[in-house]
Amino acid sequence: MISPAEIDFLTQQPEAVRGVGWRYRPVNWEALASAVDHSLDAASDRASPLKRARMKRALLKAVKKNGIEAIDHRLRYNYVRARLALGDFSDYWGWEFRNAGSNGENWAAHLYWEETWLPKWGGGGCDRLLVLGEQGLGDAVFAASILPDAMCRVREVVYECDDRLHSLLSRSLPGLKCKSERQFEDRRADYGKIDAYIPSFELLRMFRRSRKAFPGLPYLRPSPKRVDELQKYYGRVGIAWRGRQGSIEPGKLGLDNPVSLQYKETHPLVESPEVDLWEDIEGIVALCSVLKKIVTIPTTVHHLAGALGKRVEIIVPEIRNDEALNTSPWDYSTRYNHGRLLWYLDAQVFDNIETWRSGSLE
Repeated sequence: MISPAEIDFLTQQPEAVRGVGWRYRPVNWEALASAVDHSLDAASDRASPLKRARMKRALLKAVKKNGIEAIDHRLRYNYVRARLALGDFSDYWGWEFRNAGSNGENWAAHLYWEETWLPKWGGGGCDRLLVLGEQGLGDAVFAASILPDAMCRVREVVYECDDRLHSLLSRSLPGLKCKSERQFEDRRADYGKIDAYIPSFELLRMFRRSRKAFPGLPYLRPSPKRVDELQKYYGRVGIAWRGRQGSIEPGKLGLDNPVSLQYKETHPLVESPEVDLWEDIEGIVALCSVLKKIVTIPTTVHHLAGALGKRVEIIVPEIRNDEALNTSPWDYSTRYNHGRLLWYLDAQVFDNIETWRSGSLE
């Protein structure tokens, strides 16, 4: 078994060992052309149409000659998102993120190789499988939709995720064992008890190889007791207006007596419910279950509501945060999937408030 210390991520290509690097996949030229257009739109607003066309031709020519690795990490990121939005699931987040900058440098390669002291799961039967949670709380909820595919193949699945999700996921997916997220070395205490591990988003590559592989079925089950407690909000519209990518102004939506799903912030036009919208995930899920629908920007709320099977209307933020860099994956979702999300039964994305208003208000 290869040790992480033996790999130079800058000069070697460990991704090729697992057969998911660019050498093993043909270039999706439609996705690449779209990614180039998107990147040029964001980076060269003042360039003339002729100059932009020349830049695009030069870049595509470089890829034909040298392969996808001829493009930089930001364009790789746009390329993989455009490819996924087009329904090309031949790979997910792999080599595209290698050398992605100071905050994410070598992210994908390290994610795969760093824990080689514990065997990585290949999809076969075993007694206990450890699934490592990734990124934020919303991503942990989304990844939980794939856990049943693993649970039917092994005796027991242990899912490391945010403590706030433990009771919800244990009830929603009977037999699942949830544990707190830990540092790498802390997991050695379980060595011998765990047969294999896999990062949660690697399950996408294993079990979501086509659009048909996304069941789009509800999988979260709210607490009946909490649902009863929140019946006073039945039939109303919930709203969340601020998140990591940016924000919208709630007053522009023109909603009648909405209920807040926005954590750590209030608004004079939106009623705050009797729920801790930061800590009480069980309360948020129960509240969403009694609402008529949820209107939100891309944030954890859309995952929780979508996983319940509720109607969710997701609006791309009108005010973008600096870290969003105008490269939101929601742009691609709207452009190629007509705003429909594959992973939730009734979730739709709108480019802005205007398109939402014309397509949503009754």
